[in-house]
Amino acid sequence: MPLVFSVLWLLQLFLWPESVAGANSARGEEQLEALLATETQLIDGLRDYIDRLELQLEELRRETADIEEIHSQVDSVEEYMGNPLNVFGILKRFESVWPRLEQQANATQELGFAEGFSDRDLTLPSDEDYEESLNHLLHLQSVYELDSNSLSSGVVNGFKLGSSMSWGDCLEVARKSHFSVARFWLESALEKLPSAAENSTESQRERESGRVHILEAALNIEYRAGELNRALATAEELLLLLPMSQSIQKAKRKIEKALAKKELPKGNGQKSKPKKQKPKSTEQLLIEELCRGVTQQASSGSRYNYCQLDGSLPWLLLQPSRLEPMSSDPHIVLHHDVLTPKQSGELLELMDEQDAKGVSYQALKLAKLAQKKLARISAHLGPETGHLAAWTGRRHGHEHIPKLEDSSELQHAARVMLNAPGMGGAVVFPQLELAINVPRGSLLHWHTRFAAGSSSEWDYRSGQAICPVLLGVQLYFNCLSTN
Repeated sequence: MPLVFSVLWLLQLFLWPESVAGANSARGEEQLEALLATETQLIDGLRDYIDRLELQLEELRRETADIEEIHSQVDSVEEYMGNPLNVFGILKRFESVWPRLEQQANATQELGFAEGFSDRDLTLPSDEDYEESLNHLLHLQSVYELDSNSLSSGVVNGFKLGSSMSWGDCLEVARKSHFSVARFWLESALEKLPSAAENSTESQRERESGRVHILEAALNIEYRAGELNRALATAEELLLLLPMSQSIQKAKRKIEKALAKKELPKGNGQKSKPKKQKPKSTEQLLIEELCRGVTQQASSGSRYNYCQLDGSLPWLLLQPSRLEPMSSDPHIVLHHDVLTPKQSGELLELMDEQDAKGVSYQALKLAKLAQKKLARISAHLGPETGHLAAWTGRRHGHEHIPKLEDSSELQHAARVMLNAPGMGGAVVFPQLELAINVPRGSLLHWHTRFAAGSSSEWDYRSGQAICPVLLGVQLYFNCLSTN
């Protein structure tokens, strides 16, 4: 028996390498097949990643091309930024578009955006800048009664001023508006959603998501405004889109409860009515009405021009003045063409606007040479003006809020227009119901005291305000007399 076991042991010893090699060979083929299958999955995954990356890069290229197209239309930075729609557009891009593009670029780690905007030496707007641009746009809409639908298309008073807003832009403006205006912006936002004719998955997704966002905003705005019936209808419409939403169901129950309390007799727990927007004063309404009346007119008043030849100074004798009386009591006269376009351009170069960058209606510094050149204009005002103070420069745009200026300390006031804005910026005298667009190179002169013979007290009718500039920037000189 031991011999038999020895023979079997030797036989197994000789055959063991071949059996082990066969087993290893089988396991190697299985492992190779598994590795090939893994590599196939990796290739498919990498192709899918490349496809998604190409789609992402294509979207970045498209967004960049759209922004480049907007920038290619900028001929003059000052003229471009004098358009409130352009100001809102660029701040909106920094508020939403650029952060999204940065996030997409960071995801690829391919375009060098990994350090982020905040780590670069870039000029970026603040949240306050964006809020101010929204408020300015809404203020202009209120003063000039601009149509939301036209404004969202970049059209103001029939003129194409800028590119169209997106539905998201309209929604953002609606959220900052009073209900009386917000509902029109919400309607514009709904109209700007992708149409049902666009069958792409992306358009359909945007249309559905956008409609939900707009209706949610409408629900919130209507409820805060006390428009409970409207809010209830909006909540029911939202539930058709999101039937399982707990928050909307809760809001609907809250609205129904508020409606039930509203129907109860007074004294049974009825809540007070929501606060309404503070009404404008009669004077403010009159100022805005006058501003709207001369938005695009060259001037208004008597429209009766006459020439006056003054021989008190040599240059006045050689060049008669063209006058346009606006009011005899108080005395308001428009002197046309006191500056040539060349002279206006020279004076603009002598104004220091560094202190007024981004600031509305702030005094600008004038060089001594500018004061010397303006001294000749003072001769047009006549000797009765007495001692005149130094000329001061002013600048304001669409950020300016019109208010009545108190000139009770003055004897005379004069304003010389250096550049006429594209739209708006008129001088209005509410008590006289008079509005005047001062042409470029012209001078507006008025008395601030009662006519001689009655008294030397301040004439309240001479109080005036400056309308906000709807398009462009207004630069002018003021000259005041205190005796």
